[in-house]
Amino acid sequence: MRGRRMGFIQRFFYGRNGLDQLNIALLVAATLCNLLGVIMFRGLFGALAVVILFVCIFRMISRNISKRQQENAAFLKWIQQLRTKASHRGADRANFRYFKCPACKQNLRAPKGKGKIKITCSKCGRVFYKKV
Repeated sequence: MRGRRMGFIQRFFYGRNGLDQLNIALLVAATLCNLLGVIMFRGLFGALAVVILFVCIFRMISRNISKRQQENAAFLKWIQQLRTKASHRGADRANFRYFKCPACKQNLRAPKGKGKIKITCSKCGRVFYKKV
């Protein structure tokens, strides 16, 4: 009997997406929402955890594998960009100060230790002063 059940499960998941990195991240997010729900606002975080779990299960049993692979590839690219940005900023923090343009929110950097300097945004051209 046990072998028959395993055969059914294997047949059911054949040709489906299954578990990938995005699903693992969704499961972690759902778990964190559940933990926050226990500590804080049960209804809000509990509902969010259920929605995240629903999306995760939908992605696992989906037969549209190419679409799920595209979603996973986009997620992995986004994660790689975050890692790259974090590593570059971490190395530059000793020599540069980072801030945003007040007009267009473009990320800018200026060398530390120069006092109050005039900065021109490279994107919108706005001129403003900052102490670095």
